[in-house]
Amino acid sequence: MTFDPQTLPHHWINRLSFLLRRELHARFRRIGHNVSAEEWAVLTFLWKQDGRFAGELARLSVRDATTMTRMLDSMARKGLIRREADPSDRRRMRVCLSEKGQDIRPALVAEAEKLIAGSLNGIDGDDLETTLRTLVKIYENLEGKGA
Repeated sequence: MTFDPQTLPHHWINRLSFLLRRELHARFRRIGHNVSAEEWAVLTFLWKQDGRFAGELARLSVRDATTMTRMLDSMARKGLIRREADPSDRRRMRVCLSEKGQDIRPALVAEAEKLIAGSLNGIDGDDLETTLRTLVKIYENLEGKGA
């Protein structure tokens, strides 16, 4: 029996992830915002709850601490975020949205919504629900909850 990766959902998940990241970044650049898909993910978590710790952002975005630190450094250089000492423990730093990080939300969300809508074009709602359940189960299995 020949191993054919194209018969596995993992192959398509990986390819979709690459294409979505590339297209999202290109769309953001076209509207004048140099924000990567990875930075976009961090922004979405901060838009939901500002002032998170770097470790929490790393966990939420499935990144290691070193990668998250580098990404946050880049986002700070771009003026998207700032770090502030936690009032309850000055040794810990909270990641907070800058004014720019807040202001670009409508433009980035609009572009992401267009990409999402286009990518789901022609997919039946029931099929999408099944796909989402399947992807969540694969994720849980890989996280050790069902493996």
